[in-house]
Amino acid sequence: MAASPFTLRQLDIFASVVRHGQIHSAAQAIHLSDAAVSQALTELAGSLGVQLFERHGRRLVPTAHARQLAALTDEPLARLRAIPDQLVDPDDNAVLSGSVRIAASSTIARYILPEALAAVRRQYPHTLIELSLDNSANVGAWVADGDVDVGFIEGPNQSAGIIAQPWRTDHMHVIAPLDYPVDTIAVDRLNTHPWVGREAGSGSRAVFEQSLALAGYPPPSAHLICNDSGAIVRAVAGGAGLACVSQHATRQASALTAVQTVELADLALERPLWRISARSTGDHHPPVVARVLTCIDNWLDAIAS
Repeated sequence: MAASPFTLRQLDIFASVVRHGQIHSAAQAIHLSDAAVSQALTELAGSLGVQLFERHGRRLVPTAHARQLAALTDEPLARLRAIPDQLVDPDDNAVLSGSVRIAASSTIARYILPEALAAVRRQYPHTLIELSLDNSANVGAWVADGDVDVGFIEGPNQSAGIIAQPWRTDHMHVIAPLDYPVDTIAVDRLNTHPWVGREAGSGSRAVFEQSLALAGYPPPSAHLICNDSGAIVRAVAGGAGLACVSQHATRQASALTAVQTVELADLALERPLWRISARSTGDHHPPVVARVLTCIDNWLDAIAS
């Protein structure tokens, strides 16, 4: 039997619940009631004939079908939301030219910026954009040395030569293989489990270790170290152990690679993402850089609304 039609609004609501992990937070973000969000999820699941979420404590965890749906609809939804920003005078697009050098830490470069930069290229086809990827410490050094125009990092500012501005908020998750006995995981016994970790200098690693330190616990020792979040998710899915990664890496890299999230109530795993500029430049960027940064923010705001 063919699936019933579903609406773009239902997909928007679904995407908000995936991002926030809770009906109440998702409802607040899109200015709806909790009941309206719950009804939309029920109708969407019924239209598709699949289960979309499982409840783990207070959080709604996407099923494998939900991760596949998110992977299939993220880009089309983003393009539709960005249409108002793209309906501009073609002559205005034609006059903006030049090059912009951007550096970003791993999670931002792989999971947040690529589609936003594609939107920039569609709007300003005469610009040349270069995106470089490294960990937060190295991105900060590149910005301070003037090797790039602007940077985006996950970890705290480690360089006196840069100015950091809060840019976005990211949520991190502890993840485990699907068949892992999650009832054995407790924040005071993390070292009794195998871990997959990021390299020194990684913003993700710094935030995880700081969160543990603030809660009064030592960080677990990683038995496998990778400098790529997607590789970490795939390693966890393959049974290498537990890991702490961004929600963006969890959602996108696990669309076809199943993992489960683990609730650690004592940890605050919400982190700011930062936009950084050289102290000598401050926020006074050349027009082409400023316009590109505005376009990136407009696109990300559109998909988050």
